[in-house]
Amino acid sequence: MIYFRRHLLLTVTVVCLLMVAGINEVKGNGISSVSPGLFSVKEWAGLENGKITRIFSVVQSLEGTFSSVEAQMYEESANSSVQSSQSTLENLRLRFLQASLKVKILVVILIYMVVSILVLFISILINRQIKTRQRKKTKELKDEYQEQLASFLFDDEVEKIEFRGINKKSNRQIFMDELMELHNNLHGEVSDKLKDLYFNLELHKDSLKKVYNRRWYLKTKGFGELAQMDVKDANDKIISYTNSDNPVLRMEAQVAMVKLAEERPLSFLDNLEHELSYWEQINIYDTLVFHQISIDSFEEWMDSKNPSVVVFCLRMIGLFKHVHSGPKVRELLFSDNPEIALAAVQSMKSLEIAEYIDDLKVLYRSETLKLINILKNQRKDESDKEIRSLDDLLPRKIRYEIVKALAPLASADEVPFLQQVVLEPENSYKIRLLAISVLYSIPPEGEKSIEEMINGDDELVKKMINNVKQNQES
Repeated sequence: MIYFRRHLLLTVTVVCLLMVAGINEVKGNGISSVSPGLFSVKEWAGLENGKITRIFSVVQSLEGTFSSVEAQMYEESANSSVQSSQSTLENLRLRFLQASLKVKILVVILIYMVVSILVLFISILINRQIKTRQRKKTKELKDEYQEQLASFLFDDEVEKIEFRGINKKSNRQIFMDELMELHNNLHGEVSDKLKDLYFNLELHKDSLKKVYNRRWYLKTKGFGELAQMDVKDANDKIISYTNSDNPVLRMEAQVAMVKLAEERPLSFLDNLEHELSYWEQINIYDTLVFHQISIDSFEEWMDSKNPSVVVFCLRMIGLFKHVHSGPKVRELLFSDNPEIALAAVQSMKSLEIAEYIDDLKVLYRSETLKLINILKNQRKDESDKEIRSLDDLLPRKIRYEIVKALAPLASADEVPFLQQVVLEPENSYKIRLLAISVLYSIPPEGEKSIEEMINGDDELVKKMINNVKQNQES
């Protein structure tokens, strides 16, 4: 399709240039001289001082040409159809030779265009046939390799299996993909048996070649194969791509190093220059969990200059319940970076350390002041309803996570604080409903506080309390 568009664009461009050139020539020189060939003297005689464009003359000339050809063909057809065809072709050839250079170029381009379209059409048909045959062959090989691998693993009577076409590069990759998929879903002795087959067939050499290939997608495939089969021969090469500008290549290299690095699986975090995206963090976490890789502490990276690395470590501390890192998490509650502060609060929520409740309250008040300043600017252009709906503001997110962190730890001492959260009109409905739910979980002091608010004058608070009460009863 691209081939067709390029040639069509080329043809149209040349035709337009020829027409423009012809118009300029007529305007500049009039009709003082007329070239023989496809354009006759009669066809040019109608031009008045060169003011009529050459496009009109081209149309007339072509009309006269095809008219004369048609007449000649009709006259000669009475004698002999064969002679008519030959004379017509000869007449066209002579007219082409006698035509001006511009007309010759135009005809050649048109012929080239037609031939190109035919070649393109034939190429598409041939390519489709080849692709169809390749897909059919690939499916047959996959089915065959699956059966052979199953026999190799589970049939004790089979001592040796010959894998058809395994020496051919394309077939070898198909076999590799089937082996990897099967190995990924198996454990124990059968998994080790597949790993031995991988090395016996020297497939690890194929994986190493991919790592050194120039194409990035082959590199990533090689990273995954080596990591899955625990081949550490290319660790130095793989770790160099943990800072690659290509995000896919970078992520695959990071995941591979988590699996392959023996002493420090997260050593690539030491000098990570790019942002550690949320998707990369998820993949690293999944790799740690799936392969049961234990990290004693994430604190060595919590002073990193890369904020995303610090956020990642805080999330891992919360997910793996590293209570011993609580003091370091507490320090980061008051970080100047709001993303780090938010991650620290979320981590503190998972750790459930009661002695840091007062720190969370202090942070809540600090974020409230920041929120007030932001809302003052928002009021200039937005209504109060729109302001309350701005849940994406980081101070609001932090304050909401603080209330969530208090939920499993809240006692009678936190009732006044939670009541203040409910009654604060600047707060969004989301955080106020959450505070009411936490108060319900603190009997009898929390329930007493709720009764006081129901008997108050704030109708909105009454509606929210009834809403929470109905949800809890249902």
